Amino acid sequence: MIGTLTHLNCTQCGAGLDVLGGGRVQTHICPYCGSELDAQDDYKVITQFRDMERPNTPFDIGQVGDLWGVEFTIIGTMAWTEYYAGKSWVWVDHQIYSPTHGYAWLTVEDGWVTFVRKSRDIPSPAFVSKSKIDHSENRPVVRLGGEKFKYYASGRAKPTYIEGEFNFRPSMDDTMDYVSFLGGERMLDIVSSAGEREYEVSTLPDQAAVIASFGVTSDRRPRPRGVNPMQAVNRSPMQLYLRNLCLAAAVISALIGATLLGMGKTIAESSRTSISGTIDLPFTVTDGGKLTQITIWSNAYNSWAWFEAELTDAEGESVAEFENGVEYYKGSDWSEGSQKTRTRLKLPEGDYRLNLSMTESQIDWNGGRLASQMQASVQAGVASTKWLFTTSILFALIAAYFLGGRLLHNSRRWAGSDWSDD
Repeated sequence: MIGTLTHLNCTQCGAGLDVLGGGRVQTHICPYCGSELDAQDDYKVITQFRDMERPNTPFDIGQVGDLWGVEFTIIGTMAWTEYYAGKSWVWVDHQIYSPTHGYAWLTVEDGWVTFVRKSRDIPSPAFVSKSKIDHSENRPVVRLGGEKFKYYASGRAKPTYIEGEFNFRPSMDDTMDYVSFLGGERMLDIVSSAGEREYEVSTLPDQAAVIASFGVTSDRRPRPRGVNPMQAVNRSPMQLYLRNLCLAAAVISALIGATLLGMGKTIAESSRTSISGTIDLPFTVTDGGKLTQITIWSNAYNSWAWFEAELTDAEGESVAEFENGVEYYKGSDWSEGSQKTRTRLKLPEGDYRLNLSMTESQIDWNGGRLASQMQASVQAGVASTKWLFTTSILFALIAAYFLGGRLLHNSRRWAGSDWSDD
């Protein structure tokens, strides 16, 4: 009986052939003479394929391996090539068979091995035409089994090599039109060939495990290139914890810094005076353990102004001298700089006097206005917030590293897509 046949001789060339694919096999293509034999009619010769070039693949017919706990045998090999705009893409499909789980495919492309199985479920919508893809403003989407799949690529391919057993009748004259959609960790293909439409779902098995399971030798081991579209980012719980911890620390540090910015008490403030004069502002520090902040204001607009200041004590001795500038620029929907500048000092308790004057100003933008007024104020008990904002930035950069890695990986997943938002 054919159902128990394990070996036969090619009815065209007499070469010995193994029978591996079970009772639903329709054709068997001899690797020696290229003859296509009808497995349902005493292996009569249907046609003969000539001048086929064997593809580069790590797998051979007859190899047995484990996929998610199910033993499959490789029974057929079919290579495909797609040409478009002077470029070509090549991949190899291996039909595999399990007595308990039926027929499926192992596909090798760009060094990646994927598991492909036909789906009896129909996606919604059931078909996306090339015209719809070309004229759609947004990336087309289909849904299957509650999962959303986004358009990835489409094209037309032709077989370049056929060998072994298949549960259908392949031909070198076939063409296959496909539309691919990418989900979270699976890919859905709508495949049209010989007037029939089928749906295939691809998953990415553990590469090292599948290579080892099928007994691929080290010299034939494929070398994956780039990131596979189905290779989603799987962060460890510790990485997710560190990312969230850094985000929380960045926000908390910034909030504390913003709160401390509002601390401090104004102990002296001058009136607004002409930029051509000077400001002479006395003040008294009663808590030498905290910072004293001197704020200079000027009405510079699309211009800058430079100031010199001197602090003297009750005896008129110079305690500190400093220079600082104000620059402020504004457009129709943007602004840059500030009309205030601040200097912080740690002063002992005592009486002081601030002497302030402008030394230089200049217009740097069309429609600018030179500073004409200035004002000074002194706040006591000001907290230092620089370290808090520095800490916030540091934690934000660490969190951005984790987030940026995910964004970069996802962009590489979609790098092979032919969709353009332009």
